[in-house]
This record gives sequence, structure tokens and C-alpha cells, in this order.
Amino acid sequence: MTTTPNLALTYIATSQAQKEMTHNAALNDLDFVANISVIDHTLSTPPASPNTGDSYIVAASPTGVWTGYANAVAGYYGGWVFKTPLAGWTAWARNDSRLLYYNGTTWSLLATPAYDATFSWTPGTITTASGLTSSAVTLTNAALGDFVLVTAPYDLQGLSATAYVNAAGNVKVRLNNLTGASVTLAAGTWRVRVLKA
Repeated sequence: MTTTPNLALTYIATSQAQKEMTHNAALNDLDFVANISVIDHTLSTPPASPNTGDSYIVAASPTGVWTGYANAVAGYYGGWVFKTPLAGWTAWARNDSRLLYYNGTTWSLLATPAYDATFSWTPGTITTASGLTSSAVTLTNAALGDFVLVTAPYDLQGLSATAYVNAAGNVKVRLNNLTGASVTLAAGTWRVRVLKA
């Protein structure tokens, strides 16, 4: 049977019996590769109880029914269906919020993953030439060396704000006052974003 050049969807042949089977198989293929969003990209063993429509990128050294399909996109539709990726394919990996691309040999990170958290904080009055550090904000995926952005809920009136990972899973925000006068800040909801190193 002949197939399409990119997704290898089977063409319906003239006088073919059971055309609906070929058509439905092609719809399933499109369902999991047209906008790839996989549950995980690190598994080499198929999950024990997949749901219909679940998709994965098969990791290196696959076992079981995944044997021989390293780097393939696997979709479960009553049984495993595999698509060999072409260079340039992209996929969203939901297990760790990463956008991946296939370079023709392997899947690689396309974008730096980001993790967000919000916290309530009342800095109060910060005198000139002094600073104040928030209590630790829990952010499970934060690690030493990650880049941290902070967004205040209001104008900081000349204060400088920095944020950093002070321990695995914890972020702190520091305000420094170099304005020459005391600055009082109200309660508010602050936001931190960690970009993985």
C-alpha cells in the first residue's frame, strides 16, 4: 500500500474493501501526531495501563512492545501505534513542561522550561541603605543555579528587587533600599518565575 510522504498515512486504494478501516487508522495517526503532546519522553518501558489516546516519546533502549522504537512517537489506540519522527518535529512533554524538537537523530530541548509561583508578602517599611528578604517560597522544580525573575504587585518606589534560589525547591526575594529615604510597601501578591539553567 502506498503512503503519504511525511506522516506515512495509508492512501485508500481504488476498489479497496473496508475503506473505513484505512481511514480510521489515518485519523488515529493524525490525532496523536498533528499537534504532539506526550505524557512522558523519558520512559523506555510502556506503561502498564495506558488510556486510549495516550502518547509518549519512546526513550533509548526500549523494552517490551516498544522494543525497536527508540525516539518514535507512540500512541495507544487499543494497541500501540508508532510514528518515526522526521527532522523538525516538535512535541510538548507534559511530564516536565518541556518543548522538544527532533533533529533527525534525537529529541532535544527547544525551550527553557519555566516554573511559576505566587506568594503573599507585606514588606512594610524598609529604611534607607538597608534590605529585606522574604521568607522562602516553595517552588518544587527550583535548583541552585536557576535564573529567577520576580514581579512585584505594585511600584517599588525606587527599591531594587532580586530573586534567587537559596536551596533546592526554595526561592527568596530580596528588596534593597538605596533611595536615601524610607519606603513603605503594602501587602500584595508577588510572583516568581524560575527558568531552568
